[in-house]
Amino acid sequence: MSPSRRARRTLPAILAAAILCVAADASAQELYKLVDTAGKITFSDRPDETGVLQPAPEPELVRVPKRIAGISSPRAAVLVNANEAARRLRQAQLKRDQGIEPMPREHTAGVPNNRYWQRQEKLRIEVEQAQRRSNATQRMALARQ
Repeated sequence: MSPSRRARRTLPAILAAAILCVAADASAQELYKLVDTAGKITFSDRPDETGVLQPAPEPELVRVPKRIAGISSPRAAVLVNANEAARRLRQAQLKRDQGIEPMPREHTAGVPNNRYWQRQEKLRIEVEQAQRRSNATQRMALARQ
């Protein structure tokens, strides 16, 4: 294989690796949730300096160190896993709450049919699984502290 052909084959892989490194560095920034006096929520990468907006940390999340370069420490990995589990639990609960109303083909003469109850059961199982994972990761995070 000629050197120019080899270079053409490896260049896309090198570029992709460089893009992934830059994206990983960008996602390691700290995120602030700011709530104003009217209750409007704003997300920012900088804390508010005016004093009008105050940071409101999520109570059920464990604080992750500011920068995690490749999640090098086991403690950081446990904290990231616990936060992800808590986020997925909130997401599953929201999906379940939004799915209470029957969809167009899920009721007959105003009464929920079998499709509705099957979907409700799937949503319930999804929330239970997310709850179990969240509980397990929270126990691991507390054990590491």
